[in-house]
Amino acid sequence: MKLIKKITAILTITSFLLVSCNQKEKEYNLTLNDGTEVFYNSNDESAISIMGWSEFNEINKDLLNLKDKEYNITINSLEGLNGAITNLANTVPSSLKTEEVLEDISDLQEEYTKLINEKNAPLKNVKQNIEELVEKFDDLREELNETVEDYIKK
Repeated sequence: MKLIKKITAILTITSFLLVSCNQKEKEYNLTLNDGTEVFYNSNDESAISIMGWSEFNEINKDLLNLKDKEYNITINSLEGLNGAITNLANTVPSSLKTEEVLEDISDLQEEYTKLINEKNAPLKNVKQNIEELVEKFDDLREELNETVEDYIKK
């Protein structure tokens, strides 16, 4: 009976160690074909940073910091993103300019326009629009991560 307990304990510990070894984060500093430098973390989609694409980095930082802010501050900071969101498609590095990325940028711009046009709507509606904007940006971030993963696989 003691032998069975020891074998079970050893198998459990071994399994735990194997699983935890596979959970290590993989971070990359990549230089893409067009010279664009990208920081990428395989376990954290929000950690992507793209050197030279200040519009993306500004929006990424501001939308990640939206939590726990009051509505008025949030709308003011979102209005400050107008230039970055407007120029996002024009400034995307060529190595990341895929059809899917451009579609996600268009969806983000559309949602941003809706949010700004309805900023004086009831608070419930504005919060829903903010959530939808964040979801659209999450989609863009996810697509950029997938594009970077394709570079890593090459």
